[in-house]
Amino acid sequence: MEEIKLWKIVTQQDAKPRALPVENVTETTTEELLEEVLTGAPDLLMPSLRLVGRQTETQGGPLDLLGVDEDGRLVVFELKRGRLTREAVAQAIDYASTLAALEAEDLCRHIEESSGKNGIETIADFGQWYQNQFQRPVAEIGVPRVTLVGLGVDEKAKRMVEFLAKCELDISLVTFHGFRQEGETLLARQVEVRRAPVKSTKLENKAKLERLLDGLGVAQSYDELTAALQQGIGDSAYQWPNPAGYSFSLPEIADSGGPTLRSYVALYAPEARKGAIQVNLQARAIEAVGKEHIEQIAGAMGSKLTLKPTGWGEIWIDGHKPTSGYLEHLRALGEAISAGQKAKMQKQVKAEAAEADAKA
Repeated sequence: MEEIKLWKIVTQQDAKPRALPVENVTETTTEELLEEVLTGAPDLLMPSLRLVGRQTETQGGPLDLLGVDEDGRLVVFELKRGRLTREAVAQAIDYASTLAALEAEDLCRHIEESSGKNGIETIADFGQWYQNQFQRPVAEIGVPRVTLVGLGVDEKAKRMVEFLAKCELDISLVTFHGFRQEGETLLARQVEVRRAPVKSTKLENKAKLERLLDGLGVAQSYDELTAALQQGIGDSAYQWPNPAGYSFSLPEIADSGGPTLRSYVALYAPEARKGAIQVNLQARAIEAVGKEHIEQIAGAMGSKLTLKPTGWGEIWIDGHKPTSGYLEHLRALGEAISAGQKAKMQKQVKAEAAEADAKA
C-alpha cells in the first residue's frame, strides 16, 4: 500500500511557496486513545452511526466498538493503534460470529448490560429502542457487518478483506493516517475496502412507507403532519424514513465530548391501526419539553399522552380527520422539543466550561 504523506504549504513575503513535510504518526499513544476519538465522533466511522457498546465482553474477548448503522444493521468495529494485520481480521470475524449466534433476547441483554459505560448512552430496553428507531423487531436485525479500523494496514490483511468482500461478506476496511503538527495530531481518513454493494434501505423504507400510507388512505394527511412537525423542530433535525413512518433525530454532545445524533420523536402509521397515527416520543423528548406541556398539547389535539414503563410516550391522532386540528399543535410540539434540546446543550456546555475552569 502506498504511503500517504502530507505537506504544509508555506508562503513567505518575496519568496516562492515551499512545501514542508508534516511528521507522520505511526501509532496512537494507546489503542484506547483511538477508541476515545471515535467514540466521541462516530460519524468519522460512518454517517448516522449509533454506538451501542464499547469494550463489550464476548467469548473471544472484549469487542472494541459495537454500533447500529442507519439501516439498522449491527456493526462490529475492530480497532488497532497501529497497522492492521491478518490477526485483526480473524479477531473481528470471531466477534461478529459470536454476536450472530445469539438469540434476539440474548443480544438485547448483551447490549443493555454493556450500555451506559465508557461514553456509550444507556439503553435500558434495546428491543424497544430498536423497534422505535427502525419500526421492525430486533429479531430481524440480521448478520453483523464488520469494519476494521487502524493507522494503516499490511498487504496480507488488505488482501483477506478484499477477498471476503468479494465473497459477499459485509466487511470494510478504514485506515486513519496520523500527522503531527505544532503539538497537534491530525487524522486523514481513507476507505481501503468498501463493503459489498447493497440496495439502499433508506429508499426501500420510503417506498414501503408510501405504499402503506396510500393503502391506509392517509398519504396526504401524513405528509402535512410530518411537514408541520419538521417545521417546528427545525432544519437541524435528521429525518429518517422507516417502513411505518418518519423519525427525527437531533445533534447532541456524547458523554465523551464528541457529536452524535439521538432520536427524539417519530410519526408512525401502523397498518393494524387503520389510519391512526402515533406520535412516538423518546424519554429525552419528554424530559426536554416537560410532561405537563406535552399533556397540554395532546389535549389540544383531542388526545392524551400515555407513558410507557421504559420512559417513552405516545400520543394517538386520527389520520382520517382534517389536519387543521393538528398542524398548529404539532408545530408547537416540534418547537418545544427543539427549544428544550438546545437548553440542555447550553447547560451541558456551561457545566463543562465551569469544570474546565475549576481544573485550571
